[in-house]
Amino acid sequence: NALLGYDRAIVTSTPGTTRDTIEEKLLLGKTLVRLTDTAGLRRSEDEVEREGIKRALRAAGEAELIIAVFDGSEPLGDEDTETINAAKQAKKSICVINKTDLPQRLAPEDLRRSFDETVCICAKTGEGISDLERAVARLCPEPDMPAGELLTNARQAEAVRRAADALGAALDALRAGLTPDAVLTEAEAALDALAELTGRSVKDDVTDRIFSRFCVGK
Repeated sequence: NALLGYDRAIVTSTPGTTRDTIEEKLLLGKTLVRLTDTAGLRRSEDEVEREGIKRALRAAGEAELIIAVFDGSEPLGDEDTETINAAKQAKKSICVINKTDLPQRLAPEDLRRSFDETVCICAKTGEGISDLERAVARLCPEPDMPAGELLTNARQAEAVRRAADALGAALDALRAGLTPDAVLTEAEAALDALAELTGRSVKDDVTDRIFSRFCVGK
């Protein structure tokens, strides 16, 4: 929640509140990351919570980076040891010691050797969140990408999907021998969608080409 800047996951003082995995995408600097919040690792007799823990372990095994959160106001326990072992499954890991607003019973030195980065925060006040963001950015740098444009949000992806669908319909109209108007309608729909990405309109040029090839009046 602190990284996203809004309440996405339910947070209470009751252990076992988080049962299922929750995923959200977040842009940190120039790096788009997918965050997965999971159930904490602990022994439980609750069947639903045990299933949540299984999913947490599965997500840990698939993660490129694990952010393990520890309660700084409590000493390390057996459940924390399980969390440390799970974090070792990932290529990279960050230790987050939370609740810095309370008297500390957990020192960063106790965990530093088991993680790539160690950050102290207070999720309640937001203290240290910027340090955590920088730690994530350091461990997940912007990937090398080939030259060209990159889709950065759901709206752009939807525009590309609409353009592809319209072009497919235009090709179908051509193959079916439909009138130029039918082809033009779909081609213009594709151009309108792409114009949302580029801010440029080339509709008139394409319209001229379509009608010139069909040798009909505009």
